[in-house]
Amino acid sequence: MLTKDKILGCYWGLALGDALGMPVEFHSIETIRDIYGEDGILNPERNAIWTDDTEMMIAVTNSLLRLGRVEQIKDLIEDIIGQTFAEEFINWLNHPGYAPGITTTQAVNFLKENGANKWKLSGANDSKGCGTVMRSAPLGIWFANFLTPELHLMDGIHHNLLFNVSKIQSEITHGHKAATAAALAGSYAVALAINGVSPDKMITPIEKYCNQFHPDFERAMQRLKTSLTKRRHGNFNTDLEALTYIGQGWVGEEAFTMALYSAIQYTNDLKMCLRVSVNHDGDSDSVACIAGSILGAFHGMSIIPKDWIDCLDEKERMDILLSKILEFFDGYFS
Repeated sequence: MLTKDKILGCYWGLALGDALGMPVEFHSIETIRDIYGEDGILNPERNAIWTDDTEMMIAVTNSLLRLGRVEQIKDLIEDIIGQTFAEEFINWLNHPGYAPGITTTQAVNFLKENGANKWKLSGANDSKGCGTVMRSAPLGIWFANFLTPELHLMDGIHHNLLFNVSKIQSEITHGHKAATAAALAGSYAVALAINGVSPDKMITPIEKYCNQFHPDFERAMQRLKTSLTKRRHGNFNTDLEALTYIGQGWVGEEAFTMALYSAIQYTNDLKMCLRVSVNHDGDSDSVACIAGSILGAFHGMSIIPKDWIDCLDEKERMDILLSKILEFFDGYFS
């Protein structure tokens, strides 16, 4: 069930993972260790900044605030939904954050030049970069109250609506179906977490819901399961070995499964989860922001370190956004 606490936890967990990973995003693990020591980066820097990951998540949030609650979204035509996302993505260009992805930037510049109503053309590429999943958490919040508690699945209407809205927000920038599957998985994982499903129990429903959309996503989920087994049995001596087996996180299915690995391994310790998520050769901030959104949604603010929040350069800006979201959902909370 959606609560204020879990909304706050999801957003702060995402932003903290992003900010922790920002300084090391383009570094090898060897370089990270040279700079920060054998254990890698362990805490956010003072005045830590988040990246395009959090900024794009904010753009998705602003889109959903404009579109309304799920009960209103289901009555909207596809073009209204797509154009609203496109308009907010264009606004994102004014505040893109650190190191925005090339694919996303190209797609949104196309929209800026040709108009938001051309959103069906802007993602005409074969990219499956992780830009779709890193921004997907808000959809999980919007749809969290429509899961069937026993099965952790949605009825047909809301199942199809979540897929369609995920598909629209994903394909505006990324044309590959694996990127769409990853975006859907990111949203679904947050919805599951809000409903009390622990990360280790998410694999089966996510496979049932998302594997069908592209074999690359299915293969990534299989690598996740193998990595967990090998780590548990001692075939992998470190989490780094397990994550490296899954991938590097530059593409959506790898970023999501690496994040879920970290969330499973350190379900009750956000700091350790995020540290594992960022200290590797790949897309540190994206993996960590996804992992942070899942654990924050699962635990709420009890797992969020206040001293880390205080390190964020734009803490007040996030506070303002969260106030808008809580006001938007007023009446949902018991």
